[in-house]
Amino acid sequence: MKNERYDFYKRNHPEWSDEQIWTAISLDMQAENVVEKGGEDIDLEQPDVVEKILVGARNWLSTALPQIFQKVKDLFNNLINTIASWVQKGLSYVVDLIGTILGR
Repeated sequence: MKNERYDFYKRNHPEWSDEQIWTAISLDMQAENVVEKGGEDIDLEQPDVVEKILVGARNWLSTALPQIFQKVKDLFNNLINTIASWVQKGLSYVVDLIGTILGR
């Protein structure tokens, strides 16, 4: 099965594991969903918006890819529990963490 998002991340981050790539994909998809539902004036730097994205990504991974989720669930729980301390850095900070925290 061909997945354009997977291929994009694999091409741009060849050193990333499947866990890292699928975590990034889940965040991408949920950010897109939240923005579509929130309209044009949504602020991706608001803690409640970031929390919706993280919770949605966590839920998607736990359902669609439970074996991947088991490896990254602590990352999601930590991010959700500490949103206030890092949210001003934005979602790009979370994607950067994927490479750092989940790095092998």
